[in-house]
Amino acid sequence: MRLADDPNLMPESEVGVEESTEASGVRGVVQRVLGMLDTIVGGTVTIALLTLIVIIFTNVIGRYGFNNSITWAVEAAQWLFVIVIFLAVPLAHRTRMHLSIGLLVDLLPPRPRAVAELLSDIIIAYTTIMLLFGGWTIIQMVGGVNYALGLPSWIKFSLIPIACGLGLFYLALRGIDEGKRPWRGPVAILISIAIYWALNANQFISISGAEPEVVMLIAFLSALALGSPVAFAMIFAAFMANSAGGLLPPAAVVQNIVNGSTKFLLLAIPFFITAGALMNAGGLTKRLMDFAFSLVGHLRGGFAQVNVVSSGLYAGISGSSYSEAALGTKLLVPQMIKHGYSPAFSCAVTAASATVPNVIPPSIALLILAAAANLSVGSLWLAGVIPGLVMISALMICVYIIARIKGYGIATPRVGGSDRWRAFAKALPVLGLAVLILGGIRFGIVTPTEAGVLAVVYSWVLGMFVYRSYGIAGLWKTLSTAGVEAAMIGLLIGAAAPFAFVLVTEQIPQLLALSVTSISENPWIALLLMNLLMLIFGMFLDIGAAILILTPLLMPVAISLGIDPVHFGIVIVVNLMLGGLTPPVGTLAFITGTISRTPVHEVFRAMTPLLVALFAALLLITYVPAISLGLGWLIDGRQ
Repeated sequence: MRLADDPNLMPESEVGVEESTEASGVRGVVQRVLGMLDTIVGGTVTIALLTLIVIIFTNVIGRYGFNNSITWAVEAAQWLFVIVIFLAVPLAHRTRMHLSIGLLVDLLPPRPRAVAELLSDIIIAYTTIMLLFGGWTIIQMVGGVNYALGLPSWIKFSLIPIACGLGLFYLALRGIDEGKRPWRGPVAILISIAIYWALNANQFISISGAEPEVVMLIAFLSALALGSPVAFAMIFAAFMANSAGGLLPPAAVVQNIVNGSTKFLLLAIPFFITAGALMNAGGLTKRLMDFAFSLVGHLRGGFAQVNVVSSGLYAGISGSSYSEAALGTKLLVPQMIKHGYSPAFSCAVTAASATVPNVIPPSIALLILAAAANLSVGSLWLAGVIPGLVMISALMICVYIIARIKGYGIATPRVGGSDRWRAFAKALPVLGLAVLILGGIRFGIVTPTEAGVLAVVYSWVLGMFVYRSYGIAGLWKTLSTAGVEAAMIGLLIGAAAPFAFVLVTEQIPQLLALSVTSISENPWIALLLMNLLMLIFGMFLDIGAAILILTPLLMPVAISLGIDPVHFGIVIVVNLMLGGLTPPVGTLAFITGTISRTPVHEVFRAMTPLLVALFAALLLITYVPAISLGLGWLIDGRQ
């Protein structure tokens, strides 16, 4: 899984031979131009995210402080999130922050790999061209004025063609910027224009009459295998399905992407990502790790135990497994290696424990699932608490056994009570935020989106004014990074909307339900079959994409068999998180291996016993519904 490949870190064999003076001069000009565009586009994204935060926070203050909310706040927030999503697309092209599966392409010899990368660029360029014309068509078609904002409705879509044009510009110059194969981008764009002309404008080539769902599946899997970004692979597949069956014209695909990614509930995602980033920048996560060390640092395998427990504590403020994996690798893996743990095991523990933040609230994965299945966020978040603790317990037991066998981390004296309370007091401001978020949402005091913006402001005040960990420059940098990360998730969610529309239109959920129930109508066997299916999907797809694809397919099957949808939602997320630990995708393993410069195959090998522990936890969570539902029963006073 490629997340953020830095061209400056590429092997010399990939960069090529020494450049000529002329080529070096051209490259310098291109880099300066792209750098200037980075500043402009990145600044616009950051300002849009900051404005989004200010508007929603002001609305919360008005609603609760003066009983007078801003009538246009929701519409403005949704329009701003469209800007964030689409303007971050060209930036992600340049910084390689798109989620993509690069394992198969990376295994190819140089020449076939170059061909595969060219084909991937053709898919990206063709998809971008289709989005550009689809966005332009919407601008021409949409009329009227938005009542809440008093602005022409077409403005909401106005930046889509501009962003797509910038994306093509970045793609055209990427080879020159990186100093290798400068022809690749322009050739890909020219070929994609020819394909657009032949398949859409002139219809010289026609695949009309083919089964749309078959065409979509082939296109999707082919794009993934070539290393195309997952979001682009889904959108490309939807466009190809339309060419086969006329289900969604390009403008409708764009409309679906925008509507699918700008639900008010989903605005909580950029807020919690930003809150976690501000917590990291403010050094607040270090306080959580110190508290975790005071709790379990004395156990056998102490540093590995701290790694697991700190992930559980971090889960209460971030909800992002990716950021936890990156943070744990930077802060804890060097310490573990220094104290005698192998690099592979250190990375494996970090990756495995990073699954927890997407289960314990405020989980971004559960937010996505709530939107996909139309379930209560509060109920899902409450249901994730005990399963998350079960996963932590399973990992801690496994770490203890491994430490005993390999002689890692001999048990040390327990931290004194006064030191433990001191560590708790330092971590209390962060821990208190997690309690306020979950309690406020569960009891209907605030919505998830409002809780997210309050978490952002709270994190900002602590980091910048109480602990004085960063200034204006640090705040700007943090917001910029958070904006691009949020945009990638937003684009992925939006891309799943037309993809899911084709699946539902072609009645794939009904066929799947019939297939499962034809094997057995026993809920226990059906749960086993669905778990196996999810495990297979999770090995190849990012969890966000997998949730958006599988939830509309499997949730109706589960409900028809009498399985509680909240319980099944937890099973979906826990199951799919394990895909981040297994090849060929193994996102979390790749993050830890890449940052620590540890061979990923060694991380996968060290992961085996930890995966066994998590599979045991998955079975327990699957077949004991009370683990997911018991806390809700207790609080609601019912069974």
